[in-house]
Amino acid sequence: MSDLTCWMYISTATIPRAHAAQVIDAIVAISRGRNAALEVTGALIFSGDMFAQIIEGPAEAIAELRASITRDVRHREILTMADGEQNRRQFADWSLAYSGTALFVARELDRIRAARASEPYNSDRDLRRLLGELAL
Repeated sequence: MSDLTCWMYISTATIPRAHAAQVIDAIVAISRGRNAALEVTGALIFSGDMFAQIIEGPAEAIAELRASITRDVRHREILTMADGEQNRRQFADWSLAYSGTALFVARELDRIRAARASEPYNSDRDLRRLLGELAL
């Protein structure tokens, strides 16, 4: 049994657009430090309207972060895309990969979220791939 756990989600942002850049900068700065201390790696996407994130690390650390993330009022409608053990880290070199907003990313998140009900496996794979391309 592996202690390496992963949680991947999409959520709807509640951040006013006028303050989004400052809020996201703060989230990234705090998360990078906290993730490194907890031995957690991952990636974050913010489209302006949605967040998508994958975090991976020790099960206890992922549970702690997940509880914190689900209480965060800066987003709502958290949709778990993947949750469970994994054999290796996909984002081993990143305490938190983040590169800013892009229209392409926003369209892809909309597509992935809409496809989740009818194609859960493909949606999980597509989101993991999108987050992975960010970290290259």
